[in-house]
Amino acid sequence: MKRLSLVITLPLICSAMVACSSSSKKDAAKPGQGYVQKGSGSFKLQPYKEVVLENGLKIIYIRDTSLPRVSFTLLMKTGNVQEPAGKAGLNALTSYMLEQGTQSRDALKIADEFGQLGASVDISPGYDVTTLYSDSLITGSGTLLDLFADVTMNPAFKDAEISRIRSQMLANLQKKVDNPSAYADDKMDQFLYGNHPYSRDVNGTPEALRSITKQDIIKHYLTFFRPNNASLAVVGSFNDEFEKTVQDVFSKWTKRTIPAVTTEAPPAIDALKVKLIVKKGLQQTQIRVAQLGIARKNEDYLRLRLGNEALGGSFASRLNQKVRDDLGLTYSIYSFFDVRKDRGSFEVSTFTKNETAGKTLEETLKVVTDYVTAGAQDPEVAAARSQLVGQFPRAIETADRLAYNLLSLDFYGIPVDYLTDFNKNVGKINAKDANASIQRALNPNNFKVLVYGDEKIISQFEKYKPEIERVK
Repeated sequence: MKRLSLVITLPLICSAMVACSSSSKKDAAKPGQGYVQKGSGSFKLQPYKEVVLENGLKIIYIRDTSLPRVSFTLLMKTGNVQEPAGKAGLNALTSYMLEQGTQSRDALKIADEFGQLGASVDISPGYDVTTLYSDSLITGSGTLLDLFADVTMNPAFKDAEISRIRSQMLANLQKKVDNPSAYADDKMDQFLYGNHPYSRDVNGTPEALRSITKQDIIKHYLTFFRPNNASLAVVGSFNDEFEKTVQDVFSKWTKRTIPAVTTEAPPAIDALKVKLIVKKGLQQTQIRVAQLGIARKNEDYLRLRLGNEALGGSFASRLNQKVRDDLGLTYSIYSFFDVRKDRGSFEVSTFTKNETAGKTLEETLKVVTDYVTAGAQDPEVAAARSQLVGQFPRAIETADRLAYNLLSLDFYGIPVDYLTDFNKNVGKINAKDANASIQRALNPNNFKVLVYGDEKIISQFEKYKPEIERVK
């Protein structure tokens, strides 16, 4: 359920778009006035332009003639964090409703018009942001803009569609209970974050979803789905006239004052805490080891990315080599920093046979503790550097990926030189830098551990004096 919806009353939009799409490729290839190209030497980003409309909407244009297409990516600065207490899932329900009817199109008409373009619209609500994306051939650029704008700006929030989407969301939540890995992930978030909005599934809870009213949805939309709370990336083979049309269309979106949001801090962790969730009949045990990590804007971010690469971010990492290859306790184990606007998490994720659940946790904690206290060796850091530099081109290899990176950096308040200087900055990180950042970010004595397995595993964890929860 990743979709979008927008409305707009501009009788000449379609004809204006067709005119744009018929412009020559030569015209579209020229970057035009206001485009900048960041970077130096042999490495430079594709030229792009930023425009801020009077209503506060920031638009990033990237002209790309590699294919005869155009795409729109809208980043709304709203997610779980903006939901009121007791209304978990409100942002997701509001987001999914966008494509379920506007003031001039019902859900079937929206789907049909996108289908005629060979297009669709993807809506992805998240913890901090919600993204909307669609693309089509350049010949349909006018119609796509009309549809995308209509879905974003003029949702109808019809009662029947609210009920239908709510039912789908409830069914999807129930499915997660039958997926041990997804269930363990959700339970770990709850255990780690407490009453902070990051503890909640993006789709909410069954109880909260059932309590959400049409008025709640309309209020949330009018409050947070505003142009001065959004950024738009437009990518493709277009010209100056098309840019002007985009700005004319979205300038009609009404801005409002965006209220500040306060959240309850996650609970402090002052010791190793283990929670067992047991369910009869489970054939494998899911294990999550986590503690609070960093916000995306933390200055250690890049050093921690590199440090984690050596610990558990790649197939040649220390966790994988010891717990998987040497001991044969699992088929998969990895670690990651989940960075967000507020402090995210550091987490180790794995699974194993019920008979080796206790041993797997013990060995995992040993590896992590040793890594934090003694640090990575020079060869490990060198390999991690090579891995990050080798992966980097994929982040910006297409104009759409570059656009999304520019939107994300803007949201987090990170300068563009994160991209232009990436290889240079990674190359500067040595073992001392990486190890020091890991020691600043992690305390090996203060992890929360979530274990989800059969009742038979309980005796393997007695030494941790775990909290035990039984589920049917």
